[in-house]
Amino acid sequence: MKFLLSTIACAMLFAFSNVAHAQTNPLKDKSGIGPKIGYYKAPDADDGTMFVGFQSRSRGDVFGFEFAAEYRGEQSYTVSGSEVTTRQIPITASLLMFVPVAPNFQPYGLAGLGAYYTFYDYEGGINNGDDADFNIGYHLGFGADLPLSNSAALNVDYRYLFLDGPDDSLGDKEFSGNVISAGLTFYF
Repeated sequence: MKFLLSTIACAMLFAFSNVAHAQTNPLKDKSGIGPKIGYYKAPDADDGTMFVGFQSRSRGDVFGFEFAAEYRGEQSYTVSGSEVTTRQIPITASLLMFVPVAPNFQPYGLAGLGAYYTFYDYEGGINNGDDADFNIGYHLGFGADLPLSNSAALNVDYRYLFLDGPDDSLGDKEFSGNVISAGLTFYF
């Protein structure tokens, strides 16, 4: 269902992408860097977690690209009466498709891939100790750029992350989930 809704949202963005080409885009043909903060919650996790990161964005009139690196704090999973705590370092790349509605409000759809390095801390009867794992995931979502000037913009977005957990001691636990983030990009 989430995949269907994301596909419909992307199709609508594509269909209406030529609506407001006459308006001036202050961020057109610029690149920038900046900090990012957000919240991530996997459905099987006991709690969600805040994250911090760094993003690099390049903009055209309709299409853009984002590269991001983040550190996601601890999430706990209960497995067979024991607790497993995870931390992640995702490195992601996303294609952004903007709908030029107004110079100060630029919604977009996004799709991308990521490399997720996950650290595990086992407590209890599963595996006492630590472990690490590497997985590839993908994400779909939407958001908006809110230009503050010709050289800075605030961006807010929602992504649904599709990421399977390991096939070993965590059983069928998934790392897929909701990601909400905000970033401040300084363009040059």
